[in-house]
Amino acid sequence: MKKAISSLICLLFVMTVLFPAGVLVSAYFGYVFKLLSALVVAVATALISVFAVVLDLAYKVTFKNKVVCIILAVITPLSLINAVYYISECNSIWVIISVLVYTSCCCFLALKHGKPLALKLVALVLSALMVLPIGFFSFIALIFGNIGQNTVVKTIESPSGKYYAEVIDSDQGALGGDTIVNVNEKSVDFIIFKVEKKPQRVYIGEWGEFENMKIYWKDDGCLVINSVEYEIE
Repeated sequence: MKKAISSLICLLFVMTVLFPAGVLVSAYFGYVFKLLSALVVAVATALISVFAVVLDLAYKVTFKNKVVCIILAVITPLSLINAVYYISECNSIWVIISVLVYTSCCCFLALKHGKPLALKLVALVLSALMVLPIGFFSFIALIFGNIGQNTVVKTIESPSGKYYAEVIDSDQGALGGDTIVNVNEKSVDFIIFKVEKKPQRVYIGEWGEFENMKIYWKDDGCLVINSVEYEIE
C-alpha cells in the first residue's frame, strides 16, 4: 500500500507542475499550452489528492523515500501556483472548490510527511504568504470573470486542413466589444492538453459584425474576410 500511495503522490506532483511548466516551456518556444478542459483536470487532481489523504489516514504510512518526502515538502506552494493557472483558465465555482480541496490536501500531506524540516518550513511560510492574494484573485475572478467573454462563433478549416480560422465574439460588457478573427495551426493533442502555435490575429472589427461576416479560405495562405484578402504567415 505504501507504494500505491507513493505513486499517487508522484502523480499528484506531475499534475501540479504540468500546467504551469507546460505554459512556460511552450511560451519560451513560441507555442501555446492549453488544457482540453481545465474543469475536468482540476476536479481529477482534487480527487487524486483526496484519495491520497484517505489512504494515508487509513493505513498510517510512513515514507522513507527521500524523493517522496521532498516532493511533499514543496508541493503546497506549487499547488497554490497551479491553482492560479486553473482559475485563470476557467473561473467556474467548481474549479475554485476543486483547487481549494486540492491545496488543502497538499498542505495536510506536507505537514505530515514533508522533509527535510527546513525545506518544509520555508515552503509552508511561503504558502501562507500566498494564500491571501490568491484568495482575493479567486474572489475577483468569480465575481467579475464573466464580464468579458470571448466566444468562438464560427470555425473555418483551410483547404488542406493545416490551419483553421476562428471567428470570435469578444463581449466586454458595458465597454462594448469586438469581432476578432484568429488563424491557428492544427494543434497536437496529448489526452488532457494540447500544444499549438500562437494564433495569428488577422482581423478586428466591430462587435456583432460576425453575424453578417462573409469569410472563406482562398487557399492555405489566404483568408478572405468581407471580400478583403489576408495573407497567412
